[in-house]
Amino acid sequence: MTHLSKNIILFLTVASFASCNDWLDVTPRTEIKSSVNYQDEQGYKDALTGIYLSMTETSVYGKELTYGMVDVLSQMYTGISSTSHAYYNDAHYAYDETNCESRINALWSKGYNVIANINELISHIETVDSGIFSGRNYHLIRGEVYGLRAMLHFDLLRLFGASYKSGAQSLAIPYVTTSGTDVTPLSSVEEVLNKALGDLTIAESELAIDPVIADVPPADNDDEVYQRDRTFKFNYYAVKMLQARILQYKGDYAEAAEAAKTVINQVAFTWVPESEISTTDPYYRNYVFSEELVFALYMSNLYDLYTETFTSNSGLYIAEESYDALYEMETYGTFTDYRYVYQTEELAEMRVSNKLKQPVNANLLYHFRLPLMRISEAYYIAAECALRQDKDVATAVYYLNTVRQHRGLTADLPASLTPAEVENEIYKEYAKEFCCEGQLFFYFKRNDYAQIPVTAAVGASVVTTYVTPDYVLPLPDDEIEYGGRTDELQK
Repeated sequence: MTHLSKNIILFLTVASFASCNDWLDVTPRTEIKSSVNYQDEQGYKDALTGIYLSMTETSVYGKELTYGMVDVLSQMYTGISSTSHAYYNDAHYAYDETNCESRINALWSKGYNVIANINELISHIETVDSGIFSGRNYHLIRGEVYGLRAMLHFDLLRLFGASYKSGAQSLAIPYVTTSGTDVTPLSSVEEVLNKALGDLTIAESELAIDPVIADVPPADNDDEVYQRDRTFKFNYYAVKMLQARILQYKGDYAEAAEAAKTVINQVAFTWVPESEISTTDPYYRNYVFSEELVFALYMSNLYDLYTETFTSNSGLYIAEESYDALYEMETYGTFTDYRYVYQTEELAEMRVSNKLKQPVNANLLYHFRLPLMRISEAYYIAAECALRQDKDVATAVYYLNTVRQHRGLTADLPASLTPAEVENEIYKEYAKEFCCEGQLFFYFKRNDYAQIPVTAAVGASVVTTYVTPDYVLPLPDDEIEYGGRTDELQK
């Protein structure tokens, strides 16, 4: 198939994202206007499209949960030094300062707003006559929406709850499963994780017929246009990736490894070809490594957000010396790592990520994609599980080297590494791989790092300092007051 025909198909696939209805403008405690949205299959499609669109707002995945606040909390950016910087308080974990508090409150509010819309869709799809749907669409929509509910709750837990290691039984967040106005009590960290896994069990069962799975036969009367480009939908392999994340978070390493291996062994999402990365034509460079994205959000304004955010004035940059240290210039003597050579660029004697950079009129196959899950993470999870479960250094190194080879690194890690050295290599891979994707902070929290390393230039030297993080964002005051949380939190 030619690039042109693929682009036409992609356009048809994503065109429906422009038809979001105003019914999404709700709060978790507000009655959702849905009387005209669920009368036919198109209503369900539109509702789900609206949910995906609402996830792209900057208060959630469109910025703060990816390249914004959560990456700032991981100390990803070294340019936040002025007290007037928009993220200064976030970088110093001053959560009660006004601008930081407002950001946290908006994240909480929008996160549960999305969940409210998810629950409204679920309440209808559980009672609808599935015969109104064509082909396998009933199962796909039901599976996706249960998977999304698990994902939203898990990410809110990873911010507002204790880590599983430090407080599995501590109260964290409400796991909301109803579309009414009743207040849902707080669940413990362990309860949230188990409820999310329960939702994923439903999602996995429904998405067992996902067209993204090789050799799954089409259904009668299938809706081929709606089912194209499953990377923009919470597909079967997104379910398996989220299962792997949650099970790893709980320390269930055997089960996490099995879920990760399902992603590793699939064939729908593949490693990006080097030719797409190294092309000298910026309009055809695959900055985001699109073939590897198991799940991405469609964002038509992503380039505008990129150009507004990654500038010498924004502070969301990394000092040249810090990047040199991260990519181990002294060790290797030269940079062959695609993530450095092609996913960063120099700007006024510093470097910025250009992972989200797709110029106007660029190749649509790489365009408008905000990455939320990619196949490399499955390899990192499998590596960590092998190490934690069996002290199996050789297997862990194998998984790490597989990713490194697809990142242009010619020197493999030796199997003679100690477990501690492998742990350090896994950390370095998260730092290199997930810039603009928000996963590094969650890596630190899951592993209970007492201090987060920060590499910076001091004169002619590169020095690593350490920052003591605060991993638990405070619940908004309104949630405590109007949700009646005071008694719960005092238990």
